Amino acid sequence: MRSLTIKAELDAAEFGTDADGYLFDPRMREILARSGRKVEPGTEALAAVRILGKKMHTLMERWADHYGLSEGRFQILVRLHHQPDGRLTMGDLAEMLDVSPRTVTGLVDNLERDGLAKRVDDPTDRRSVYAELTDQGRERVKALWRDAAGGQAHLTRGFNESELIQLRHLCLRLIQAMSAVEGANDATS
Repeated sequence: MRSLTIKAELDAAEFGTDADGYLFDPRMREILARSGRKVEPGTEALAAVRILGKKMHTLMERWADHYGLSEGRFQILVRLHHQPDGRLTMGDLAEMLDVSPRTVTGLVDNLERDGLAKRVDDPTDRRSVYAELTDQGRERVKALWRDAAGGQAHLTRGFNESELIQLRHLCLRLIQAMSAVEGANDATS
C-alpha cells in the first residue's frame, strides 16, 4: 500500500487540469479519496502551498549552496546587509531568524571563517556581541542579489502582472489567517 504522504519533488507534467482550466494535483485527490475525505478546494490549496514551500526551500538551499552558503548563512548576510551600519546583535539575529542563539553562533562562526562577517564587541555592554558584515560579505550579497533578480524573473516569466499581484495578495491573506489562528491559540494557552 502506498504512503499517504506526497513527495515535494513534483513534475509539472503530473498535474491535471479541471473543467475550468485550473491545475490540480491528482495524487492529492487520490489521497483524500482513499482516506475517505471530501476533495475540497481549501484542502487542495493548502497542500499546494505546503508543496510550494518545500520546493522554494529546496531551491533556496541549492541557490545559496552555489555561492558557498547555507540558507541560514545567506539569511544572516541579507539581514546584516539591510542594516545601515551592517551589524546586528547575535540575539537580534536569533530572534529575526526564529532560531536559537547557539544556531546563530554556529552560522556566524562559518561566515567569520569565510571572511564574510566578523564579531564586534559592544563597547557599552560587555555582554553584547554584534555580527558585522565585512566588505567581502557586502560584495557577496551584491552578487547574490544580481543572480536572484534573474532567477526570480525566470520563475515568474509565465505570469502576467495581474496574476502576480493576485498571488501576492492571496499568500499574504493566508499569512494573516495563520497569524490570527496563532494569536487565538496563544490566547487560550
